[in-house]
Amino acid sequence: MRRLFQLVLLAFVAGSLSLFGLFSYYAQDLPSVQELRSYNPPQTTRVLDRNGVVIGTLFEERRTVVPMERIPRVLVLSILAAEDADFYRHKGMDYPGILRAVILEPLSGRRPQGASTITQQVVKTLLLSPERSIKRKIRELILARRLEQEFTKDEIIHFYLNHINFGHGRYGVQEAAQYYFSKDVDHLSLAESSLIAGLPQAPTRLSPRRHPEAARRRQLFVLSQLESKRREYWPDLSVAEIEAARQTEIPLVSGRAEGLEAAEVLTLVRQQLRELVGEEAYSLGGYTIQTTLDIGLQRKARMALLTGLTELDARQGYQAPLRRPTRSRSSKRLTQLQYGRSYIAKVVASDDEHGTLSVDVGGLPALVDLSQHERFNPEQLPPSRFAAQGAHLRVSLAHLGEPARGLPATVRLELGPEGAVVLMSARSREVLALIGSAQASPGGFNRATRSVRQPGSTFKPLVYALGIKTRMFTPATRVIDAPAVYDEWRPSNYETWRFEGDVSLRVALARSINMVAVRVIEKLKPESVVSFARELGIRSSLEPSLSLSLGASDVSLMELTNAYTTFAAGGRFARPRFIRSIRDSSGEIVPIRDDQAPRDVLSPAEAFVVTTLLRSVVEQGTARAARRLGYPIAGKTGTSNEARDAWFVGYSPELVAGVWVGFDDRRSLGRRESGGRSALPIWIEVMAAGLEGRPRLEFRMPSGVVTRRVDPDSGLLAHEEQEDAVEEVFLEGTEPTSFAPEEEIADSSTLLMEQFRISHETEER
Repeated sequence: MRRLFQLVLLAFVAGSLSLFGLFSYYAQDLPSVQELRSYNPPQTTRVLDRNGVVIGTLFEERRTVVPMERIPRVLVLSILAAEDADFYRHKGMDYPGILRAVILEPLSGRRPQGASTITQQVVKTLLLSPERSIKRKIRELILARRLEQEFTKDEIIHFYLNHINFGHGRYGVQEAAQYYFSKDVDHLSLAESSLIAGLPQAPTRLSPRRHPEAARRRQLFVLSQLESKRREYWPDLSVAEIEAARQTEIPLVSGRAEGLEAAEVLTLVRQQLRELVGEEAYSLGGYTIQTTLDIGLQRKARMALLTGLTELDARQGYQAPLRRPTRSRSSKRLTQLQYGRSYIAKVVASDDEHGTLSVDVGGLPALVDLSQHERFNPEQLPPSRFAAQGAHLRVSLAHLGEPARGLPATVRLELGPEGAVVLMSARSREVLALIGSAQASPGGFNRATRSVRQPGSTFKPLVYALGIKTRMFTPATRVIDAPAVYDEWRPSNYETWRFEGDVSLRVALARSINMVAVRVIEKLKPESVVSFARELGIRSSLEPSLSLSLGASDVSLMELTNAYTTFAAGGRFARPRFIRSIRDSSGEIVPIRDDQAPRDVLSPAEAFVVTTLLRSVVEQGTARAARRLGYPIAGKTGTSNEARDAWFVGYSPELVAGVWVGFDDRRSLGRRESGGRSALPIWIEVMAAGLEGRPRLEFRMPSGVVTRRVDPDSGLLAHEEQEDAVEEVFLEGTEPTSFAPEEEIADSSTLLMEQFRISHETEER
């Protein structure tokens, strides 16, 4: 017995020393639990519209840290019942579980398993890796003990509730409450809390969205645990409350994708936030960003664009049933499809049951899901009637697929043109709506900011504005509209070779007469116009040539719309604003830097004269359809060569909007399409939405502007008895000082009547 006792004692001492040595060995280089004093995990950055509506989120990990006082007691009790009922009694360790994990399971040949306390789970999640090994389990044990010594129980469970994964990429109880029930955590009921509490054990397998039966069984287990341990741990929780939770049906909110409606603005916000706070702070997140966007106007603007494009599709035969196969040749042989490119695909089969077309894209198989293309299939025809076998369709890549597993790529139809819309405040430069494509797509190509296209006649106001600023021209200045040749370039007027002769600058802009614009830029010099365009914020490359006056150089819709906003804002330039305010996770305001301070490009008087010129386009020119808005409107249509681009940019005293329509590959929009036909109707609907409920304001004439009655044919002062005299505006000091000769008035009137007779007869023929 003595020898046996000595042997046992020796074994105990040896075991203790071995265990001590083992723990001492693994205690080396452990992270400090003091790191958790500055607990600052990655959080969700929330992006709001101007009215506080959440329009999207940015995150590395989707998490929102909430203080312990905001977490309801029923949720805490549900978590304890599901994970660790003894949490407030033990010292942080589940000794039977540790014994099983460290000794029994390795001896049986199995890998160490979980069975951890909440304290151990906090250690594993925040301080260690998730690997399953004896080494990690021992280190977890050491750190769990230290954690219990350094932090209170409430602090430890606070870490747990804000950090644990609740499925679908949602971390922490606040994000879980929002995702499943669309409510803040402090408003959760016992029934909702017990459902959420069951998820951390296996978030994927127990998801109430994907596996509702499994989630329900787990919830009932949590409630039964609450009931069975109620007397011992939570006597104030009644059986009636638990039974009521058990009988309650819990509806989940729809798990719709976030950020689709404002995808374009989210991309710009993400970029600007990175620039302001740096990559590390951006990754940690937790910001609340209020944008300038009005999500209601954003929806209406996209709908206006889609409606306008659908009407164009119908006019040009881009809708089903297709009139005839596209004449374009099939794509060359391809090895892989690329995002952002369009291809010609050949229809090889149709599947009416699944609503798909099988197509060949350069030798690669792909599928078209017609349910995603209501725009081109408004009558919802089955695939077999949508396009016959052998027809050619223009497509672009949507998803690559998995060819190795026999899953073909998915492509989207590109039958009709695309478009873009910008709507902004004239004074504050706040962007109220930004549409970069007919269908919203996260990370998609934003045609409003990234695409540069020929603006056509919408560039002319920039040329005329410089003419007004330099005092070289007034609205009444007469310019010859007659044929001319410049280095073998023979400019002509849009869709006609008819020339008007001697016309005023106002008439020339209203009728969009090209030759007048060319002669104006010839006198001003193209280089001066380029410099002036730079002052108005045009950063795209501009060719200093005479054709610049006709919009021959590419610009973006955002650049051009903001240039017009300078006219609307009394000549003061500023950059467009997408963000109103940024607050960090502690509520502190983040300063928003702007390296381009506002500046005066035109005087208020000069800007007003330009505005009156643009009002003539609406009142008596190519944009007369905009008069139905019932508000004072100034703007300009634009159409590039062969109708590859259609534009309208215009403004009221309060709002500025720009619309562009065109094919990405610069094909013609089709016969008789133009800025007035393709873009203007969309613009009208966008402005109608923006102006709804606003008072009718007038463009106010500032000091420095004078009005005079002038002879419409000479631009000189009209006589008192002259019946056809018109009211004209001038910068003070540029108004005419001499009267039109009376005999010249008679001659001019006779000539005008003769021109009208010839023009009328020509139109009739």
